[in-house]
Amino acid sequence: MALTSLTDRRNGRSPLRILSLDKTSLTWRDEGSDSHPGIASDIELDDIRQVRLSVEMAGQASQVVCRVTDRTGNEIAFGSMRCTGAGQFEANARDFREFLVALHLALENRPGPVRYIEGSSVKFLATMTSIGGVLTIIGAAAFTKLFLIDENAIGLVLIPAVALGVWMMRLFWPRAPKLYDPATYTSPPESEEPSTTMTGSSDMAGNEGSVTPR
Repeated sequence: MALTSLTDRRNGRSPLRILSLDKTSLTWRDEGSDSHPGIASDIELDDIRQVRLSVEMAGQASQVVCRVTDRTGNEIAFGSMRCTGAGQFEANARDFREFLVALHLALENRPGPVRYIEGSSVKFLATMTSIGGVLTIIGAAAFTKLFLIDENAIGLVLIPAVALGVWMMRLFWPRAPKLYDPATYTSPPESEEPSTTMTGSSDMAGNEGSVTPR
């Protein structure tokens, strides 16, 4: 019997995915049809060796993504926002937080060593920073040509592109991942107020270099 479940969709090209957690495993099944049943797979809780929390893009916003990896390298990811279409996402922070807490509680007394880290891989961060840098350079160059040299007011529309590029560079600037305390998600909250029992993706993303609530 499942302890809890979460419905997630990583991007517009991936199917809706239903994750469930029971006493022995983390299972996921892609939503299918009667003629084409969804693909199902699972990771045994005793085999889990790493839980990584990171901030990733969700359309024009950002979200917190949890990546669970077992001892053979198999990985499952789920996030605090769910894709609803091409570039469109809806908030899923409450269900994400509840599933995250249940996962940490289920792993609390497992015999296998689990590494809890926060932060994206350096390769991913470098890629996203480069994209932000290119966007900033192209936007700034076009703005300079159109608005400052040609004195064409249409160049003003490029300001948001420059701002987006700078924001991406700041958010994804490469930094080494760091360990976090799993007790963050296994200890009872100090207060039952919503602001302390759940942290939304935008709040978590706002902690520089960190996705765990402060």
